[in-house]
Amino acid sequence: MAGDVLILAEHLEGRIAPSTLEAIAIGRELASRSGGRARAALFGEKVRALADALARHGVEVLLVEDPALAEYTPDAYGQAAQSVVESTGPRLILVAHTSQGYDLAPALAGTMDLPLVTNCLALRFDGERIAAIRRLLNEKVQAEVEIASSRPIVATVRPGAAKAAGPAPGGTVTSTTVRIDGSKVRTRFLSIERPQVQDIDIAGADIIVSAGRGIQKKENLPLIEEFAKALGGVVGASRPLTDMDWLPKTRQVGQSGKTVRPKLYVACGISGAMQHVAGMKDASLIIAINTDPSAPIFEVAHVGIVADVLKLLPATLKELKS
Repeated sequence: MAGDVLILAEHLEGRIAPSTLEAIAIGRELASRSGGRARAALFGEKVRALADALARHGVEVLLVEDPALAEYTPDAYGQAAQSVVESTGPRLILVAHTSQGYDLAPALAGTMDLPLVTNCLALRFDGERIAAIRRLLNEKVQAEVEIASSRPIVATVRPGAAKAAGPAPGGTVTSTTVRIDGSKVRTRFLSIERPQVQDIDIAGADIIVSAGRGIQKKENLPLIEEFAKALGGVVGASRPLTDMDWLPKTRQVGQSGKTVRPKLYVACGISGAMQHVAGMKDASLIIAINTDPSAPIFEVAHVGIVADVLKLLPATLKELKS
């Protein structure tokens, strides 16, 4: 059974969201395996350049431009999405599980009376069903949910769950017209308000040096920060450290934190609980440093070093500086 996939693209301040490219990667693979077609719908005003950039990833981009779509509002984007879904009839609608995505996806599903599955790690077509991998009970249980429906299914995909789509041939841009009823748009965009102090987004970092309980006390964090800086990376953490407020929650790697896919991940004094490993196991190179030779982190590490991180890092920094 063929399955067309429609990805609802997200952009902000002239840039395509990285999570959209991840959704495209999932959508392309699903469509390819089922003999279907992957399309991406892009809403906005004067965003042809973004549509061209998106098409370079091997999908047909359905470009919908309208002054009412210049900035995201749930009602205007919802109307546009409904129109595109009705005209294309996809089997699956993919939306990134971002603040915009988990606002738009339930609204679209509710308006069109469609099944909805959220925060998915992976999806596959299984005959007439769609199977989704999700985590439940505060991330403690991983479950496979099967949905059978003759109607399109809406699914949100967790950012970081897949590797971003790379360039691919065959992409096109098709301009599409929809009617936006302004009387049904109940909100309007005013401005983007950003906090004065922004933390680092570790999800986009190529090198992450993460600290765990093995660093013993907060006063040892500068050592981790110095090592990360020497490597050109950023500092992450296991959950115990963020629970103790040694680092902000935005630095937490794991099921209840960020899912990361860096080129290099250095685990410093992290035992390797399942919840942490789930958030970093897909890093290209994992180096683990731990005093316990039986620590679970060594099961996923490409390089394991049985040592006291508080003694090893100063020696390594000395060599790096020389």
